[in-house]
Formats: sequence, structure tokens, C-alpha cells
Amino acid sequence: MEENVNKVVSFGIGAFESARASAETLLKNLETEINALIASGESVQSENAVKVRSAVTNASQRVSTLVEQAKAQYSDLSVKAQKALSDLQAKASELAAKLPGSKQQAA
Repeated sequence: MEENVNKVVSFGIGAFESARASAETLLKNLETEINALIASGESVQSENAVKVRSAVTNASQRVSTLVEQAKAQYSDLSVKAQKALSDLQAKASELAAKLPGSKQQAA
């Protein structure tokens, strides 16, 4: 019985190692194929390829510009909102101090 258990365990270990080695080989082959496709694509200089690259570059630059503008506007709005809130709190404190029965007015 013990011998059969050891065989099953050894089988499992062997199957795992074989699958792991196959996965590593597959990933290496896939990476090689992807890099070959990238190199092949980079070497294409047809009119359409140049237009596509240009359009993607322009779109990427526009998106980056929009993101930067949005960040700047958010920052500016945040500063203005904080100031407005601070001013509002100061006015509320002033008005509260002027109310009849206010502790500050009694002092």
C-alpha cells in the first residue's frame, strides 16, 4: 500500500513539474513571438502604418494634455472651495457671536 501511495505522489510531482516546464517554455515562446511581431510592426513604413502611429501619438498627447488640465482645474477648484468654506465658517462664527444670548456677546 505504501508503495502505491509513493507512486501516486511521485506521479503528481512529475505531472506538476512537467506542466510547470511546459508553461515556462510556452511563455518564453509566446514572448519571443510577441517581440517578433513588435519588431515586424515597427519595420512597416507604409502610408497607413505611419498614419496610424501618428494618430495614436496625437491621441495620446491630447489625452495627456486633458488629464493635466483636469488636474490643474481640480486643484484650482479645490483651493477656491477651501477658501470659500473658510470664509463661510468665519462669517457664521461672526453671526453666531452677534446673536442675542451668545456667550461671546455677554463677555
